[in-house]
Amino acid sequence: MDYRGQVAVVTGASSGLGRRLALDLAAAGATVIGVARREDRLQSLGIPYRVCNLADVPSYVELLAEIESSYGPVDVLLNVAGMGGIVRQEMPSLDHTRQVMELNFFAAYAGMLAVLPGMRARRRGVIANMSSDDARSPGPGAGDYCASKAALSAATESLAYEARRDGVRLHVIYPGWVPTEMGLYAVQSGGLAMPPRPARRTEEQVSRLVLRRLGDERIEINCAALPLVAPVLRTVAPRLYHRMRATR
Repeated sequence: MDYRGQVAVVTGASSGLGRRLALDLAAAGATVIGVARREDRLQSLGIPYRVCNLADVPSYVELLAEIESSYGPVDVLLNVAGMGGIVRQEMPSLDHTRQVMELNFFAAYAGMLAVLPGMRARRRGVIANMSSDDARSPGPGAGDYCASKAALSAATESLAYEARRDGVRLHVIYPGWVPTEMGLYAVQSGGLAMPPRPARRTEEQVSRLVLRRLGDERIEINCAALPLVAPVLRTVAPRLYHRMRATR
């Protein structure tokens, strides 16, 4: 894509992959509006921003309408904001599961539905939603996180079939493990074993690949190849797969 002059909204822009993607899109010539909760971090981006708690889904939808009123139609929407899972010793509470689903699934899904009709009417636009390899090969413990990302992947892929007929591209991003605040917390405090090196990527590697792939025919943007082996192994050797997965 030629990002010059494009209006792009990036959620989770205060840190991690959201921040990296927002800065790289701006460097590529897009008008980027970063969205996140922490205004002090957004201020340091040097780009337009809006403060919003994405877990408040109606407020996020209203914000997208305000952005389009101020900057023009959204050409690129990157839903990156999310909360990570941890390996728990006890069952997750329903309240916490609802919080995870609200942020990781409903916010991104509602944002997608908010801008998609306009994109289809203009016959152009790109939406990419940040998923996780745990969506297609869940590990032990954090079932709420895995479920939220699986729901987002499925919804995005399903809508992609309809949207592509009108020239709009929808993508699911599978970043691998990245040493962001969320990724490091999962390893250092959340009980996750450090993933093998071929499953790891840097923020720069993920952002570079995403910006290169946005708008092409492929729905999935797979940043690491190794995690693609897990669903295959689970199918052909389920007992071995589950024994291996249970140790991580």
